[in-house]
Amino acid sequence: MKKMFLLLTVAIALVSCNNDDASDGIQVQKEGDAIKSLVTETYRNALAASNPDAVTSAFTTDGVVMGHGSPTAAGTTELKNTYESIFGIVGLDLNFKIDEIIVGNQYGFVRSTSAGKATMKANGSSAPEENRELFVVQKVNDQWKIARYIYNKMGTLSQATDTKTVENKSISYTDEDSKNISTLINSSYANAIASADAQAVSNIFTTDGVLMAPDAPTMVGNAAIKSTYESVFGAIGLDLVFTIDEMVIDGEYGYVRSHSAGTTLIRANGQTVPASYREMFVVKKVDGNWKIAWYKYNQPQ
Repeated sequence: MKKMFLLLTVAIALVSCNNDDASDGIQVQKEGDAIKSLVTETYRNALAASNPDAVTSAFTTDGVVMGHGSPTAAGTTELKNTYESIFGIVGLDLNFKIDEIIVGNQYGFVRSTSAGKATMKANGSSAPEENRELFVVQKVNDQWKIARYIYNKMGTLSQATDTKTVENKSISYTDEDSKNISTLINSSYANAIASADAQAVSNIFTTDGVLMAPDAPTMVGNAAIKSTYESVFGAIGLDLVFTIDEMVIDGEYGYVRSHSAGTTLIRANGQTVPASYREMFVVKKVDGNWKIAWYKYNQPQ
């Protein structure tokens, strides 16, 4: 009888754990769906309506947009002014496709692409418009809002047919984690590109790491990232100093917003030219070490 009781207790515990896991999975998917709706419906429809107030209401009050070839806009007033300027020139009719969503307690991360048309308001002419986006979203008063947004072009557009939703597991962190993330960007990554070491660069990405360089395809995985940097280093040398503007850790993931400045060496002619970029890193703690999970950058002008 005692043995039977123990077996029953174990069975009940296993069922409870499985139910908890299922419940967690349902909640993650629910939050992922809400984040997806924020991008593909709320933000998309505000753009289509050329409504700067609707756009800014989709952002947090300290929201940041880093558009390719445009100055960084931060806060409601700058965001509204930026979108008013855009809508004064063009109308945007875009459809967003989500590649991946990482869902955390307070923050989420979204990789997406958009395709459609831009219509010039001066003469009514239209042209294709395509972008690749990285959104950092934040839960404010139980509602997801866009907190940070950077986009660039990916050359030949390739859009996802389905969306991958990933749970950002809750783990504790300390000041040491912040220091390690700073070292990852300011030292490990900066030194690897300065020494033109493609292997060292790929090593600081997660095994399924994602690189979204301007005017280039999205690269996923260490081998693809290594190959990309080998091609880059064959053409140019980079000597950049990174300045971290912002860092947030939420569970096993976090994000870093930064800018960099330095020089680019054109190997074909030996010419050195100034270089400046803005970056968004999504980082992940793997086996106690922080790695780059996603990386996107563009130039302000």
